Formats: sequence, C-alpha cells, structure tokens
Amino acid sequence: MSIAYVKKSKDHIGQKIKRLRAFKGMTQEDLAIKVGKTRSLISYIERTGNINKQTLNEIILILESNPEEFELKSVDFFSSNKEVKKEMTDITKNAYEILIKELKEEISYLKKIIDDQLLLLKEKNNLRST
Repeated sequence: MSIAYVKKSKDHIGQKIKRLRAFKGMTQEDLAIKVGKTRSLISYIERTGNINKQTLNEIILILESNPEEFELKSVDFFSSNKEVKKEMTDITKNAYEILIKELKEEISYLKKIIDDQLLLLKEKNNLRST
C-alpha cells in the first residue's frame, strides 16, 4: 500500500504572512516582539495557518499591510518591464535568503534541544545504574 501526498494548491494565510514578513526584512522574533507574542507562536502560525482574527489584525498592522494583500496572487513575473522584473527578482531573492537563514537558526535550535534532552536522559540512566 502506498501513500500519496498532495501539495495544497493554495497558500494558507501563514505562508502569506511568512513571505510578507520576509519581504519586509523582519525575522519571526522581530514580528513576535512587535505583536507582543512569542516567536514560537509566529512560527506555528506560519507553518499551520491557524490564527485568530485579533492576532491577524495585529500582524497586518505591524507589516503595514491590509487584509486584501493576503488575497493577492503571486507577482506577475511575466511583466514586459525588465526593470520591474529584475527588482522583483532581487526582492524575492532577499526574502528567500532571510527565510533560509531563519530556518537554519531554527534547525540549530532544535538540534541543541535534542542534544540537551539526550544528555539529560543519559544522566538519568547513569543515576539509575549507580
């Protein structure tokens, strides 16, 4: 029996928040501080798209956006204006660089937590054996 995974055809609100945040040059930590929430909550929202209206409205204000902006589709990269196309490509590249940096930091953080937990388990096992 094989399991098929289907990628969602539409982005959820969390993914749109993530892209807009990165586009604005903000980290999850920056956004969390400005909204008065935790970085882990911002990460959760971006991963799942689960968010209440009040928090969404706060994020929209901080990102200097509006609810309609979250409904917009991807930028038209088929524009005939080469300057606009290059500028949007540069902006997208910068946004992806910010996201990659954040993901690397999150991976490092999670690895550290796993290492700490393994160390605690080893210490606990050593105490039991003595």
